[in-house]
Amino acid sequence: MAIVKMKYVSVATDESHIDEMVLDGVHSGLLHAVHAADIINEDNGGHLINDENPYSGYLQTLQNFAHSVNYTLDPERAPKKHYTNEEMDAFIDELDETFGLETDANTVLLTPDDEQALGALSECGFERMHACQYLNFGFGRLPRESYKKLSMYKDEIFVHHHVHETPQYVWMLYVTSDSYVDKVRKIFKDLYFEPIDIPMIDVKKQLEHYKDQIDDIYAFCNEENSVHELYPYIAEINEKYLLSGFVKADEVDHYKAIFKDLPSTIEVKDPSEVPDLECPTLLKNNWFAKPFEMFLGMYGVPKYTDFDPTGFMAFTYCLLFGIMFGDLGQGLVLFILGLVFEKKGQIFGIINRCGITSMIFGFLFGSVFGYEELLNPIHQSLFGVREKLFDVMAQSSTMLLLIGAVAIGAVLILTTQCMNIVNRFKHHQLGDAIFSQNGIAGLVFYGGIVFAIVATMLLGWNVLNPVYLGIFIVLPVISFVMKEPLSNAVEHKTVKPEEGWGGYIAQSIFELIDVLLTFVTNSMSYLRVGGFVLSHAGMMLVVMTLVEMTGKAGVAVLIFGNIFVMVLEGLIVGIQTLRLEYYEMFSRYYDAGGVQFNALSAKVAE
Repeated sequence: MAIVKMKYVSVATDESHIDEMVLDGVHSGLLHAVHAADIINEDNGGHLINDENPYSGYLQTLQNFAHSVNYTLDPERAPKKHYTNEEMDAFIDELDETFGLETDANTVLLTPDDEQALGALSECGFERMHACQYLNFGFGRLPRESYKKLSMYKDEIFVHHHVHETPQYVWMLYVTSDSYVDKVRKIFKDLYFEPIDIPMIDVKKQLEHYKDQIDDIYAFCNEENSVHELYPYIAEINEKYLLSGFVKADEVDHYKAIFKDLPSTIEVKDPSEVPDLECPTLLKNNWFAKPFEMFLGMYGVPKYTDFDPTGFMAFTYCLLFGIMFGDLGQGLVLFILGLVFEKKGQIFGIINRCGITSMIFGFLFGSVFGYEELLNPIHQSLFGVREKLFDVMAQSSTMLLLIGAVAIGAVLILTTQCMNIVNRFKHHQLGDAIFSQNGIAGLVFYGGIVFAIVATMLLGWNVLNPVYLGIFIVLPVISFVMKEPLSNAVEHKTVKPEEGWGGYIAQSIFELIDVLLTFVTNSMSYLRVGGFVLSHAGMMLVVMTLVEMTGKAGVAVLIFGNIFVMVLEGLIVGIQTLRLEYYEMFSRYYDAGGVQFNALSAKVAE
């Protein structure tokens, strides 16, 4: 439940070792790189590397060629040698000349069946067909119905050969002499023949001679392109080339050792020494809280200088979910399901943790797969009660559940206010820490109201005297209304509002109404906790009623009923609990706005 400590590391080398430095930094998988544009300023007089990337063009050309000849390039191969631009240009020209694959706007793209038919036809030899002086060859496909009609032409001015077929078409080759070529073409045109050009060469045979060099040049271009795509991270300052970024503090020595064979200088700083650069955030949580980093990431990671709320979120999420989904049997199913599939994704880790609290509250509620009396003997033995510790469906429990839900909400609101106050003081935001609705003023106001309600209802105390009202109601309200000028005063800024006192007071009164309504709605929002306890129990009551009504089919109804409730109710409760986290808690104490730590890697570079 902490943020991993970072260090700012800058590696500098000369022009001849730029590529080596970049590759070492990337392959380390340790560096969260900073763009050179963020480092360069008027003080250091640095500038970006103005270097065009020719390798992306070569890559595109080779990929287009491979697509044209239906060849699969090898992206994992390492190059055997270094190629100059002249060597690559000459090789590509040779490919164009050999395969004759210049692009043509009228070229028809071949289907897989066309390719298969051409493969079968290649056994006849494409070169030999084109070498014939007195014979004409035609290749293409005919609709099946047209192919049957070929038997009608018995004057034998052509011969044909079946090559390939599908339920709709037949691919065929016909041969005729120069004397009858026009007549034969008209016959086949009338039969809806779709011609396909016969290649000048057998591409597959020719590829056998070129594929090794094609793959090697492609691998070389791919590697060089990866390096050039990382050049935006390189800044040139004082004739030195810098690769800068953030590394985990405990891995700095390992990162520095990577460049030991490179003529370079390495500078290490604390993130506070480079305030213009935003330090990334990497969270470090224990087994229980770790999966909840997914929910936190959906809202936004904290800034590096903030605190990690994942632990608090994990505890409150599981607590609220367990209360609303209290069933020992169903909680056990969630626990096992999450445990089995936890490696498949963090969501299963969350399900696993929620299953634990569901089991706990299911035990306290005495509910096991909808059987509400199964645990009564255990409750009577452990707690000394007449039936069970807490009967959710009893009429006397309804109001207690709802009041308890609001009480839980009040405690969480007060807790998040305290967390916000500490966080604001930590960042020297004195105005928000003291005068805001989530600062000291809000804590005094809301805490005073909660205490007055508890004192009146449980203890019979009448604390609403003028002194109490003045301290806990009037002073906080004045703080809410005068928040901006009071904040400016403690932060040594101009006290007078920009819009003038009249406009400010009018606006603040409307904002005060919103603040007061927010306290009410936030508190009432937690009523859903008690409501879903009753809802879950009610749905299981319906299931158990159906079990009793269906006789021998009761076992199947019990199984499918529990599955239905777990899926439907579990999904709804999970969403509602997440809503409480985001809107009722995070909005009070958590700002997010951080940058996730992402180390450069070879895959990212590519």
